[in-house]
Amino acid sequence: MSTLVRINRICAWILLALMVIFIVTGYSWHNHIIMNPRQAAQIHTTLDPVLVLFFLIHTMISVRFTLMRQGLRGRSIDLLLLFIGLLSYLAVLRVAL
Repeated sequence: MSTLVRINRICAWILLALMVIFIVTGYSWHNHIIMNPRQAAQIHTTLDPVLVLFFLIHTMISVRFTLMRQGLRGRSIDLLLLFIGLLSYLAVLRVAL
C-alpha cells in the first residue's frame, strides 16, 4: 500500500473522530447538554482549522487519485492540487481567525 493511501486513510479516521467531537460540541453549545456551553463553544470553534486541514488533505489526495484514474498525472497536477489546498486553507484561516 502506498504512503499516500495510508495518509488518506489516517486522515479519514481522524476526520471522523473530529466530526463526532464537532457535532457533539455544537449540539452541547446550542442545547446546553453534555457540557458547559462556554466550554463547548470554545472546543467547537477551536476545531475549525484542524477539521478543515484534515478535510483538505483527505480531499486533495482523493482528487489526485481520481485524476490519475482519468489519465491526468504528473508534477504539474500535484503542484496545482497542493496550491489549491494551501490557498483554501489560508482562506479558511483568514476567516476563522
